[in-house]
Amino acid sequence: MPYHAIATAVPGLEDRLKRLPALADPDRLWDVLRRLLAAHAPSGGANLPGAIGDEIAALAGELGLGDRVIPALGATGNTALWLGAERPQPDVVVAAHMDRPSFRVQDPDDGTLFAICANRFPPGDYRTPAKAVRFVDGRLVVGAQGTLVSRKAGGEAALRFEVGRGTLAWEDTVLIDAPPARDGDRVTGTGLDNSLGVLAALLAASALGADEDALRRADRRLLVAFTDQEEGPPDGFFGHGAARLAHALPPPTVGCVVVDAQTAGPGLGVELGRGAGHGTASGWGRGSIVPPHVHALARDLAGQINEARPGTVQMNAGYLSRSDDVILGRWSRVLALTGPPMTDPHTGHEAARLGDIQASAWWLAHFLAAALNLSPEIGQRYALGR
Repeated sequence: MPYHAIATAVPGLEDRLKRLPALADPDRLWDVLRRLLAAHAPSGGANLPGAIGDEIAALAGELGLGDRVIPALGATGNTALWLGAERPQPDVVVAAHMDRPSFRVQDPDDGTLFAICANRFPPGDYRTPAKAVRFVDGRLVVGAQGTLVSRKAGGEAALRFEVGRGTLAWEDTVLIDAPPARDGDRVTGTGLDNSLGVLAALLAASALGADEDALRRADRRLLVAFTDQEEGPPDGFFGHGAARLAHALPPPTVGCVVVDAQTAGPGLGVELGRGAGHGTASGWGRGSIVPPHVHALARDLAGQINEARPGTVQMNAGYLSRSDDVILGRWSRVLALTGPPMTDPHTGHEAARLGDIQASAWWLAHFLAAALNLSPEIGQRYALGR
């Protein structure tokens, strides 16, 4: 029922999804993804001039959403865009973090670093290309390029930046800078966490924006926030950009959807090549949990959309890392934890599938249309007003 009800409530959605160049042509999708991967995305500075926030705004403009972009959402450090009713309170907030694993300089003379993110480098010695960015003359620039060296042994972890070009400075933020590569549908590099989620959210918003009158008729407002500082040490507070939303916006009337790449692999709940991952609990409940009625909506919608478009979404019943949902769940209900699957996050050899990004945009656009309560039939059946 929900899939067919969405087609009635938002009749232009399917056509727009089929016509979006990035969803119809893997080459076009790869071009867009590479732009995001090349952008500077330091945690704590992802929305500064010269950083990934600018690239997101440019891509939104190319997708027909230029007049819906909020380049700086108050003092949150986030970029955002909106659709639908023109009023302060959103009905659904989508959060897709744009910052990446980042490292600060402990000693510029010997290159020692400390992580301001989860250190997920493999045991032993690991080396990956890296860059050091700093703020100069009004924008982020690269101050040094070289190699990030991780050493994990005997329960100890050490990080160092070896300069190849330029000079490392105390004020720098070091980012992994492995070059992106593509082999057919498979892509590798770094920054897939969370350029995958950012791109899926942009494409889904563009598809919904093509039939924006459906949101206006229902008096619904969607806000997509591209958050900063989601990356943080797992034993400390993280999700600062998401936390600031609670002070900048009234709480959404329905809830929040978190779009973040989901780790794939044996026993992890999702696999590459099988579409979007969709979860309902993070950290085995140490994070957020989706309420039962929205869980039922996702289950039913997934079954129907997979019949119409096989391989669109896989339900993630495995372990799902906590993300912005931990913070947003104290502000409003979390409706979904979704995003493209990937492997080896926080490394220079992350991997994903282009087809999964496309599937994630299809799934997210449909799930948001349902969660926004654009169909009275869906709203009544799944008690979306409760």
